[in-house]
Amino acid sequence: MREKEDVMRQTKLLALEHSRAKREPIRMKEMRSNNTLERFQGSIKFGTALGASAFLLAAFSAGPASAQAITPASDTARFIFDTALLLASGIAALFFVFAFGLRDVGLARLQNTSAVCLRMMGIVAVTAVAFWLSGYNLIHLVEEGGLLGEFQIWQANDDDPLGAGYSSAIHWFYRMGPAVMAAAIVSSAVSERVRLGSFLFFTLALGGLIYPIVAGWSWGGGYLDAAWSFYDFGGAGVIHVTGGAAALAAAFVVGPRPGKYVQGEVRTMSSDALPLTAFGAGLIWVSLLVVMAGMAQSFSTVEAAISIGTIMVSSVMAASGAILTALFLTQLVYKRIGLVTVSCAAVGGIVAIAANPLYPSVWQALMIGAVAGVIVTVAPPFLNRFRIDDAGIVVPTHLFCGVWGVIVVAWTHPDAWFVVQFVGVTAIAGFACLLSLLFWIALKYTFGVRIRHTSEVTSQMMEDAER
Repeated sequence: MREKEDVMRQTKLLALEHSRAKREPIRMKEMRSNNTLERFQGSIKFGTALGASAFLLAAFSAGPASAQAITPASDTARFIFDTALLLASGIAALFFVFAFGLRDVGLARLQNTSAVCLRMMGIVAVTAVAFWLSGYNLIHLVEEGGLLGEFQIWQANDDDPLGAGYSSAIHWFYRMGPAVMAAAIVSSAVSERVRLGSFLFFTLALGGLIYPIVAGWSWGGGYLDAAWSFYDFGGAGVIHVTGGAAALAAAFVVGPRPGKYVQGEVRTMSSDALPLTAFGAGLIWVSLLVVMAGMAQSFSTVEAAISIGTIMVSSVMAASGAILTALFLTQLVYKRIGLVTVSCAAVGGIVAIAANPLYPSVWQALMIGAVAGVIVTVAPPFLNRFRIDDAGIVVPTHLFCGVWGVIVVAWTHPDAWFVVQFVGVTAIAGFACLLSLLFWIALKYTFGVRIRHTSEVTSQMMEDAER
């Protein structure tokens, strides 16, 4: 019995040793596999770290050199980008007109708001026809140093589009935009009492004759540009002084609104929609920024993109300086903050910087805008003393601020001269005002320029329906 137990014990020991011997190779194989996997994972981590280090080293060492090596755009890309910029600028000019209409609706009495909207629609249509008939070629077919271009109907010419750098049709649209803007300025000054037909007739003359002649002097290689080296980058003189001078002549001939001046007292023509005026002024601000960018006429090079950025900064800072000044002065002088005055100051600041937005430093742009804010604040009482009823406060905003902006170019531009800028802006303002005065006087004694008093009190639209 004991021998049998010893045999069984030895058998179990032999079986256990056999089992251990059988499992040992498997365990060794697993250990070898684990070691191999660990070594492989370590190799992957080392390779990844090495590759990342090499990439970062190459990026930091070659980064600046790569940033400098910017490939110039192809002729096709330049054509597309520059044409797109002109298109955006032209659309912004039309947007300016309708934003001006929204602003004037906020200033007008309720019965006259429809007439304001109708004038704005008519402005675009009439100016487009006038600019097609003669306006464009009066600007661009003027001889070098000349005073007058050619009276020719515009025709598209895209025989060499890449050589020109833009679409000829888009360039016509782009040049038409400022003419529409000038007409909108005049419309605002004589709001609520001007006869629609007479105003549209004057718009035809402004868009087809007065504005194109002035633009040809400065932007078409005409007299002021070639003989005097007159500088007006963004149209402070060409657009805003022209429109403001024409508005001054129109307001003088058409006369004030009934009830504006009673027994030597100046009465405020109240409106309940002043938030529309503020919103419209904000949209005008945005529109002018895009129009100013379009004046660069190129967006396809690094230098052009940088210049447009400078234009944006100068314009925003000038508007900011004008707003802050108007906020302070209206509280100081009138003992209340005037929403209309502050809204006009925002536009006046951009008008003042428009002649030269590229060269002023930030603090100079602020100062130019601040002076514009002073002008917009103190000028309306001066006009009221002469019984000039400027319904939209466009004479201070566009004429006076535009004159200031053109003259102050001599302070910020290294190649500009005070005498040149003064003579140039005086010629523009004098020509636009005198020729507009002749047209308005002729209209006054032929078709008439004012609606009847009863229609003025009730609705301007009633008389247009009767006619």
